[in-house]
Amino acid sequence: MKICAKCGAQIEDGMKFCGGCGAPVPADAPQAAVNNGQTQQYNNNYTAQTQQYNNYQQAPAPAVAKAPNPLVEKIKKKPLLLAIPAAAVVAIIVAIIVIVNVTKYQKIEAKDLFYINFEGLNKYGTATAELNAYSSSTYKMNDTYLAAAKSLKELGLDDGWEEDEDLGNGRKVAPYFSIEPKTLEKAWTKAKDTKEIVQMRGALLKTGSKGGYLIKAKIDKDKNLKNGDKIKVTVEYDKDDLKKNKIKLVHTEFEIEVKGLEDGVDFEPFDEKYLKVNFSGIDGDGSYSVETTSDTPNNLYYDWDYTSGLKNGDKVKVKCEPYNLQPAGDAFYFESNGKYYIVKSKDALTKEFEVSGLQELQEIDVFDKIKFVYDRGTPFLRVKDIDTDDMDKLVIDNVSFYLDNADNLKAGDKFKVKAYSYSLKTEGYKIKGEIDSDGYVVKEFTVDDKMPAYVTADNGKEAYDSADLQSMISDQETEIKTKLQGTTSGWLYNATNVKYEGKVDKVESMTLKDVYVSFTSKNNYSNVSDYVNRIYGLYEIKVKTDDEEKSSATLYAVIYLDNVIAADGKFYQNNDWDDCKIEYYGEMADFNKEVVGKEGFTVTKCGGGAVEGDKKDESKPEETTTTAATEKPEEKDESKAEETTTKAEEEKKDDEKKEETEKADEQPAETEKAS
Repeated sequence: MKICAKCGAQIEDGMKFCGGCGAPVPADAPQAAVNNGQTQQYNNNYTAQTQQYNNYQQAPAPAVAKAPNPLVEKIKKKPLLLAIPAAAVVAIIVAIIVIVNVTKYQKIEAKDLFYINFEGLNKYGTATAELNAYSSSTYKMNDTYLAAAKSLKELGLDDGWEEDEDLGNGRKVAPYFSIEPKTLEKAWTKAKDTKEIVQMRGALLKTGSKGGYLIKAKIDKDKNLKNGDKIKVTVEYDKDDLKKNKIKLVHTEFEIEVKGLEDGVDFEPFDEKYLKVNFSGIDGDGSYSVETTSDTPNNLYYDWDYTSGLKNGDKVKVKCEPYNLQPAGDAFYFESNGKYYIVKSKDALTKEFEVSGLQELQEIDVFDKIKFVYDRGTPFLRVKDIDTDDMDKLVIDNVSFYLDNADNLKAGDKFKVKAYSYSLKTEGYKIKGEIDSDGYVVKEFTVDDKMPAYVTADNGKEAYDSADLQSMISDQETEIKTKLQGTTSGWLYNATNVKYEGKVDKVESMTLKDVYVSFTSKNNYSNVSDYVNRIYGLYEIKVKTDDEEKSSATLYAVIYLDNVIAADGKFYQNNDWDDCKIEYYGEMADFNKEVVGKEGFTVTKCGGGAVEGDKKDESKPEETTTTAATEKPEEKDESKAEETTTKAEEEKKDDEKKEETEKADEQPAETEKAS
């Protein structure tokens, strides 16, 4: 038989635990003295032996042997117990130890800590789980108060403490979370004093960093519940932490039956039973109204846009807005007159209605016979206005037209015409086409060769020969012949280097030599300061004078027109007045210098009649000339002039012109008139 090194009790052979204190029995535990096969009390040498054993175990030996264990003493008094096999004894002792350890814990039914709340309606119910406890702030003062007392009796359990408050919905604070001393005393039976009550209750009420309780209940199905459903609740908690505080939760998984949910009725907000939408008026100018019925619940209203100008096929939106709409599972509900109305989705509270039943209007194409009033021509065309001469009176009286991007156009450019009907609907018509957000029907037009264009070298000769311009040109041809008759070169108006001797007796010939077109190099009409195009008719003129020594002379005249437009096969000037002018040149070089080489214009020869005479002068204009603003035709013209006139001759002619001017002052009035 061995001796327990911890409590000194004798241990039967084969036992692995001390029957007195439950300590494990090492294999080399000291043996007790044996006298004739009977158990003897350990002698006075036991203390020394125990000390030696404890030193071996590196644990201090008890200074004084503890009192014998009651269980061991009971066994001693009843020797029959010694006959029980050693293994059975060990099992009994272990069971006793377990029972002792278990009974020291405060066992709590997990279900008792939580309130399972059902809300919503039958089939659309929700379930939530909350601790049946006050807010954490409520316990701060109470914990301090309780912990300061030595016992609950000091708090005056019989002094009329009030019961814990109801938390609402029939929910009461769980006894373990109470702040009422008498309730706490009954609940926390394993707490030895008030301080331990506070400690144990606090373990259950621990909160996380965000303020929520760490002990939680999770529900396996928490929405779309109906009465009679069974839901499973699982409590999550820190088992080790509660064990440290002598708390053990039991039945942490439990089942709850759903009950108490009210029945509701499905509600379709836009059913004709509750709402009627009416459309009226003319297509394109319709309106609508919304009317409720006697069956429409009271606690809601309908909202819609008060839109006019509707046409068939348009969409209008109506909203239903119940008061105090509450969630219920995946649906929502509201109460009215004691009934609960279920709305399946918030999307169901808005609906689009298609406009229909409006009086149809007959379509009319207001652009069918449209014509335009132009100003200028391409490439600087401006569409100035709408020509309504050929339009139907219905369109003229009821439709307004507006031009957009209709200035400074060239061939191929596009412009828009906007039509707005302010009264066609009263006649039962509407404009054919899509109406934009501003109420216009818009049509796009392309500038083509049927629209006015400035004459170019391509049609310059045709324009000059046309009957449209010939009346003016013929008058100027006659004017040239008239002005030359009897006139000296010094008195010839608009003349450049025209010099002949004496006075003209006769114009022997006047031949159209060539037609030229001068066109601006600008690309925007706002930058044109003079003219866009100019058509020149260049004439070679041979005259007979009264001078005895040199009676024959040749000069050149041009007849020109500015801003000539071609439209619908006709030609006209785009001026406020028709204008045709004359200029005279003594040499072709002078014409080339002032006309062909004019800066900012491109000049092109486009045709003329055959002319006999100075071949030297013909060589230059017979070339097709295209001169840009950056070229310097002046240099070429000067070289030409040097071939025909010397500097000395120029000075001589200037002197003669001066003398003729002085003589002219003495001529009779009728001569002046002729010139």
